[in-house]
Parts: sequence; structure tokens; C-alpha cells
Amino acid sequence: MQTTKSKGLNKNTLYAVIIAVILLIVAVIVLLPKGPTPSGPVAPARPFHKQILYVIVNDEGTRINMYKTGVFDIAAVTPARWPDVNNTKVGNFTLHLVRRPDKPQLTIQYVGLNPMKEPLNIPEVRQALAYAVPYDVILKQVFGGLYTRLYTIIPKGMPGYTEFGINKYEYDMNKAQQIMSQLKAKGFDPSKYVITIIYNEGNTARQQIATLLQQSWSQLGFKVTVESYSWPKYLDLVDHFQYQVMLLGWIPDYFDPDDYLMPFVWGGAEFNNLEVNSNVAPGDVGKYLANVNMTVETEKFIVVAGEKGTGAKYTGPTNKPIITIGYVVDWDTTNSNWANPVNMVTLGTGGLKDVALSALCKAAQRIVDPTIREAVLQAATIYFNKQATLLMIGQQITGENYGSWVHDMYYPVATFARYDLVWEDPNAPVADTGVAGVKNSPETMVIGDIGWPDTFDPAKSYESFGWEIFWHTYGKLVTMWKEDTEPIPELSVAWAFSKDLTELYFVMRGNVKAYDPWNNKTYPITAVDALFSVWRAVRLNLPGGPQWMIDSYIDVNASSVMTESELDNLAKTNGLVTFYMGKSAEVHSLNELLSFFKYSGPTAGVVKFKLRFPYVPILQIFVTGVGSIIPMQYALGNNYQAALADSNNGRNPAAWAKYVGVGEDDPTFKLLSTKPVSTGPYYVADYKEDSYILLKYNPYYWNATLWQQLYGFKP
Repeated sequence: MQTTKSKGLNKNTLYAVIIAVILLIVAVIVLLPKGPTPSGPVAPARPFHKQILYVIVNDEGTRINMYKTGVFDIAAVTPARWPDVNNTKVGNFTLHLVRRPDKPQLTIQYVGLNPMKEPLNIPEVRQALAYAVPYDVILKQVFGGLYTRLYTIIPKGMPGYTEFGINKYEYDMNKAQQIMSQLKAKGFDPSKYVITIIYNEGNTARQQIATLLQQSWSQLGFKVTVESYSWPKYLDLVDHFQYQVMLLGWIPDYFDPDDYLMPFVWGGAEFNNLEVNSNVAPGDVGKYLANVNMTVETEKFIVVAGEKGTGAKYTGPTNKPIITIGYVVDWDTTNSNWANPVNMVTLGTGGLKDVALSALCKAAQRIVDPTIREAVLQAATIYFNKQATLLMIGQQITGENYGSWVHDMYYPVATFARYDLVWEDPNAPVADTGVAGVKNSPETMVIGDIGWPDTFDPAKSYESFGWEIFWHTYGKLVTMWKEDTEPIPELSVAWAFSKDLTELYFVMRGNVKAYDPWNNKTYPITAVDALFSVWRAVRLNLPGGPQWMIDSYIDVNASSVMTESELDNLAKTNGLVTFYMGKSAEVHSLNELLSFFKYSGPTAGVVKFKLRFPYVPILQIFVTGVGSIIPMQYALGNNYQAALADSNNGRNPAAWAKYVGVGEDDPTFKLLSTKPVSTGPYYVADYKEDSYILLKYNPYYWNATLWQQLYGFKP
């Protein structure tokens, strides 16, 4: 296992670090701008959305016409059509499609250059191409102003974002031509090379971008061609780096810069050991490193990376404090990763087989001190920017899109809007949807959409549509409130860490029930269900699934279920550390922990997750779709009691392997992929593939008192 040692991290420093982490999170939340309250007539009452209907209409013209007649409350509209649709009258209301550049989102769009293919293996060629991209034209014409300019892989609003020391590639054909002239003087002949741009067929935006790039890059003397492929074939080419230039976007899995560095920047190297030291004097670099392979100046620090050892001669800048990252390379694994690289699996999309860059990415995962971590994040970002293997086009801004009769609509940066927190004017348009006898009314949220979830199983589905459904139908250990980015309790009521931050404990909420609409049954949810849900995702190891988000950071077989009294004794014996809402504490009893979270209700056991290493954003993982909690009894059916006994009530989760298989033939996957249950505010009541999904309110929802407070509605 790779380890990180941080100089001087004693007990008091560790607690100070935890406090600093929270303060950083709070600062990020505060700095994220808040949107205005949507305008519209003042409603005398707030109807509760008893159901949500997703209607799949792939033809945009039909979808927009239905939107304009009040059939939809929200509809997918391509950016180019927003000016045509905005302010359309619908009865006494209008359609509201407004760009909010002051509210950045985390989705990015980029052009991928493969440095393993000629002539893109020449850095100057990549830089020339970077200056020959018509960024502003793409942002205005293709993305309709819904994206703003971005220069680095970590977007604005995320820790580690910086514009210090980077190359701001803007469209500058003179500069591009100048770089090419310098290459030609060295004997380089662009006319001998063909550069092929690929995109997925049917994607009009990427087709337009490819055409613009073809026109621009041809002026540099290259022959530029464009090819389109079916989505499965396109992904196969991208996954195995069988392309020169490709076009893609990225929606992060969770709110942390690590979800940009590892998929894109990581150079494929693995390590037997990593050691991070801060505030190193220039003359002392040789005490920690055998050589210097990378030096990057960041906003507040100089980051120096090299092989761990002694004797390095440092001759770099000395105007800022120095952070050293010493590494011992695992060459067997690294060479295996490089031999036949798989995109985002054994090598980042940037395609740079770079050891020192890899060390920065891996070290950033393990650093607890937020100041040191941010410096390392910035160093990786600055270095990566200069390599020009990913040409960043833009970062999405918030696009407000709804009928003006919808109130309290909000736009999270890391999750999805929950429609039980959104309401409609009592006089909202009423229209027949033509689906399952459902009419759009103030008590029904109707969404005109495209696409379809991969499956209804959280262990498999790994795309935005599926995760939006899970956001409404499954509870998680932690959640986020509206546009905030700090996790808060949901099916857990409190959490704490061991002092070395390698064990994470969740105290489960009592009296939570899962609802099975297919058999009209309920199941109590306890710590066993929480552990089983997370363990099962790793065990199934479904192709293309999100299980890596758990397995990378948690040893599920070393995790276990505990009683409240056992956690209480552990806290009394060793002490636990916790943080929540900008505060941190050391607690020495269960009551002290619950009091810290201001909770005094019933509980349902404790689940302990064994972390592979201290990982600052671990709570963010549990917010995502793969963190959805399902009832073990429903999943296993007749095998439930035997599985419970064999695992000693969840103390030995590895015993569940007897009852859950690997892959899509597993019976629990076949069941949950087509007949999902609910631990959230809604349940899947009906669906027809590629046609519609109907969600209805969960009559057993644990937090239904929220609906009574907001709408006076009691199930």
C-alpha cells in the first residue's frame, strides 16, 4: 500500500488540520454564488408534487412544442434554441430559459490530443494547435453561451483552481503560425501528416466543433480529416487511445478536484511509497530526494518531486516555501499500465506517461492539510496545462430552464434538484401528457427529456439520468441541501473518524423503512443494509460501473457493522474526531457525538468503513448514486437470513460473497435493475423503456414531516 508522511503531523497538528479542512469547505460554499428567487406571481398556497413524470421525446421540435403548450414544466432544449424559447407565453406564464454566467457549474468540454500519436507527440505541434482553436466561436455558436472560457483541468469553484503560471491558450493564428515556422526551420513538414478528428455520430455540437477545427488547423499546413462513429465504437476508440484527436465533456462524479486529476492528469505510474514534506529549506531538499524530476511554482509554494532518497541538488526558485514529494516507483504495475493503456483506468486521458506528474496526483489524494494539498493540486494543474494534451474549451454555467409557474427551482453544482423541494403556482397550466393517463398539474412535475438510464441498479448505473432517478428514489448515508456542497446527515445521523483518519463510522438513523412497490412491502433499514449496499457494488464489479469510487478508497471486506455500545466504548477508550458544519471536535462517547450533530432520536446500529488511506473527500463519495442504500432483505430474498447469520450480522461481510456473484448474471442485479425499491422521497411506480418513467411519493419516507412543514401535506 502506498503511504504518505507529512512532516510534523502530531496530534495537535492533526486536529488543527481537520479544522482547516472544514474552514476551506465552508469558504468554498460561501464563495459559490447564490441565485435569485425566480420571479412570478405570488402563490397563495404551495401544492406538493405527488408525482414526477419523465417523458422521453427525442425529437427536439416536438419536445419544444410540448413545452410551449404547458405539457412540460421543464424540458431539455439545446443551447442554440434558448433565445427562441425564452419568454414564450404559456397562458398567464412564460418559459424561463436564462443563462447565469455568475454561477459556474462543474461540467467541462475539451479537445483531447493523443501525445502517443504522431505528430501530436511533439509538444510544439500541440501548442500550435491550441492557439488555432476558435474558442469564442465555439462557445457562442455551438454552446449558445452556456459555457464560459476555461484554461485548466480543475474548473472554477473547485479547490485547486488557479490561473497562476498557466498558458492561456486563446485563438491566435499568428502565434500558431509562428510556432509552426520555428518547427519548419528544424525540418518539420506538416504536409506529411494527416490529423484525424473523431466524434460520436448524432452529436451535432461535436460535429460543428470538428468542422471548425478542421478549417482552422488546415491553415497550419496539416491535412485534417473528420470521422464519426457510433457511440459504442467511439468509446472503444477513446478508451484504448486509438485516436489522434477526440471531443468529449466531463461531469464530475463528486465534489473534489481528485475527480479531475485522476481521470485526466494521472500519468499511469504507481508507487510503493510516497512521502510529502512541507516547509523544506532549499538546502535540505537533498535530505528527502535522490534527484529532482519536477519543479513547479504555485501561488504560495514551490513543489519539488523526485525519487525518494538523499543527495539531490536543488537549483530551482527559493522565493517561496518548498514542498517535496519523494516517491518509490512500482515499476511492475507502472509498466503494465503503460503497455496497453486504458483511458481513465491505467492512464489519464491526457495520455502523458509521466512518473513525477503521477506522484503529484497520488500524493494529493493522501494529503490531509488543505493548504499543502491545494499547492500540490495547483502544481499538477500548472504542469498539465503547459503540456497541451487537453485543450479546454469551456466550463458550463448555470442555465435556468423552467416554466415561470415553477417556484424555488435551484441548481446544485454537484448533485441534482429534488422536485419535492420545488413547487408550482396553483394556477399552473394543466395539460394532458398523453402518457399513462397523467395530466400535468400543480401536483405533478413533468419533464421532457432525452436518453434513458443504464439500469435502475445503483451498483451499475453510472450516468446522469440514472443518478437523477436515484437522487429521488434512494436515501444515502449523507446528502447535500440544495446548492450547498457540504455533506449533511441523511440515513446516518452522525459520523466520526479514528484519530489516524483510516476508519469512518456512521451512526444509522432509526425507524427508516424501505418501500417495495412491486409487492407493497416495507423493510427496516439498519447499519447492515448500509454496509451491504456499499459492499455489493464492489462485489458485483459490473462493467462500466461506479464501483471504483468505493473500492479505490475503502476495503469493504475489512469494514463491519458495530453496535452503538461498541462505538461508545471505542470513543471512551481511544477518542474519535469528527467535523460538521464548519466545526470539528474530539468526542469520547456516543452521546457526545450525537450531541455534536444535535441529534436525539432513535438509531439503528453503526457501520464502520475501513479506509485504505486517509482521504479528505471520502464523505463526498457517499453522496453519489453508488452510495444509495437498498434493503438487503429485498435484494437477497429467501437467502437473507442465511446471509445475515453467515456474516455474523454484518461483522464479516466477506461471507456475503456466497450469496452475491460477480457480473450481470447475479440475481440481485437482475432484480434491482428492473424492479427498484425506495429509501428516498419517491419510488418508481411505472416505466416504459425509452418512453417514460413515473415516480410517486413514498408513503413511508422517513422525512415526510418536511412535506408537512413546506406544504401542509401529510402522507
